[in-house]
Amino acid sequence: MTVADAAGKESDKGWRSLLAALSRPIIILLALQMMGGMILSPHRTFFPIYLQDLGSPVMLIAVLSTLNRLMGLIAALLGGTLSDSIGRKWTLLLGEVGFLLGAMVFLTPSTWLIAVLWATGGMGMGLSTLGGQSYFIDAAAPTHLSLLAAFYNWGYTVGGALSSPVAGFILDRWGYRAFGFALGALALTAIITNLVSLPRIKRSGEGHSIPHSKLFGYGEVVRQPTAWLLAVLRFLPTVYWGMALVFIPLLLADAGASKTLMAWYATVSQITASLSQAVVGRIADHWGNKWPTVGAYAVLVLAVAFTGILADRLWGIFAFGTVGAAAAWSLSTLLPGMVARATSSQERGRVLGWIHLWWNLGMIVGSLVGGALFERWMGLPFILAGVLNVVSIALALIFFRLTTPGVSSESP
Repeated sequence: MTVADAAGKESDKGWRSLLAALSRPIIILLALQMMGGMILSPHRTFFPIYLQDLGSPVMLIAVLSTLNRLMGLIAALLGGTLSDSIGRKWTLLLGEVGFLLGAMVFLTPSTWLIAVLWATGGMGMGLSTLGGQSYFIDAAAPTHLSLLAAFYNWGYTVGGALSSPVAGFILDRWGYRAFGFALGALALTAIITNLVSLPRIKRSGEGHSIPHSKLFGYGEVVRQPTAWLLAVLRFLPTVYWGMALVFIPLLLADAGASKTLMAWYATVSQITASLSQAVVGRIADHWGNKWPTVGAYAVLVLAVAFTGILADRLWGIFAFGTVGAAAAWSLSTLLPGMVARATSSQERGRVLGWIHLWWNLGMIVGSLVGGALFERWMGLPFILAGVLNVVSIALALIFFRLTTPGVSSESP
């Protein structure tokens, strides 16, 4: 047998193993994740523009975004315990109900009603994230965890890439009301798919009741140094992401971009992020998470800094915003492997809840600090976020020194 034949057989074996890893629960979860991306990506892209079109000032947009994140804080803690107690599937379903209510924000001009619906959407996103991520880590094959995590995130990014141009078309032709009804129809489809098709998997940490004293058992989580490292590693890039979701659309609008061009920015950035996730996931499955993680943080620092420096240039916002999105989503692809590396399945929902709490804090800080700095100079929020994320590179190296190489032995 030649070397080429041996390499070919090894490649075939790898593809067969990957296809086997795409089990029915994973495929349905990927479909639900895609629906979530089709809802949430245009929802978030056009929410600040909707408020701006209603005449709302920038600081009010930032405050309403913060309200959404405050509800996400509650959802992070509640979702973690629900995921470890009532199960991953039902926590995910509650989140999808939140998507349905959140879509209605585009059906009213009332500021107080917008605030209520936007906050409900934040709760839904938190529950969906906790239910979906913990379900995914339980159901995914450990040998393909990072690549499958890329596929899982593809559900969001590809869903957004598919729906954003359609959203721009709907908005340009029929306005926000039709847009809201379209998002609501997608959310209802996700609810039905979950109820009818998603299996309720039985794993060591899923679907079992836990003692009442441990229902909100975050005390044992926060005593773990690795849980703190994971939280801060999630928090720092999310400060940037909280700024990007609110202020990159505003930067594009100020630079003269049309709604259609903004929709194409969302599409291009999501396609680039999807390709980056696949490459990073494949590398991590073969050679480990350490250097892909460090590299992704380094790319994020450069992209965010240049977004700030070129904040008045349409091409600069488009190019470096896209690179920043790719780096941020690559870090999300690497997160499940890092969580599996440092947790057992019995506590995984609460560890993810703890991490997601800090994700929401990052979004809040990003929105509020970004709103204050944006009014001084529109590039300043991004330069600050770039400086903060230099710290992430050092913390990532510390995390990998403290944890055992490879996926946790307790991972399913």
